Amino acid sequence: MPIQEAYREEALSKLENLCQAIIPKVEELLEEIDQEDLEFGVKLELKTLDIEKLWKEGIEENNYMEIVFTEIMEHHDGAYLKTTFRNKTNSCYAERYVSIRSSGRVEFTYALFLERDGLKIRVEKVGEGLYSLYVKTQ
Repeated sequence: MPIQEAYREEALSKLENLCQAIIPKVEELLEEIDQEDLEFGVKLELKTLDIEKLWKEGIEENNYMEIVFTEIMEHHDGAYLKTTFRNKTNSCYAERYVSIRSSGRVEFTYALFLERDGLKIRVEKVGEGLYSLYVKTQ
């Protein structure tokens, strides 16, 4: 059964709200960074509680995502399934990585990607109100 377009648009709208809220905060951090350092990549830390709810709604609890990659891998402790889901808007995209191990353990990780002024920015949540950013020129 195909997904309703209204449901898809609502999910993408939540992601867009997050992107619009985080972009000014990221640009503020980038003002202090030397452009030459960005060629090799820079790891930054963003501390803010302002986007916590938007992150949860736009990425972690967002039920609509398209499957972009699936792989079954053999590991020393058995087989596991890796799947990547993605939501994409004009200004950013979010990915959810799901790993299901043969033991039944399921792991979720999330990342938000922004592209601004020739920069590629990866944002990951590392704690309550704490985000890790990796910024590199494209």
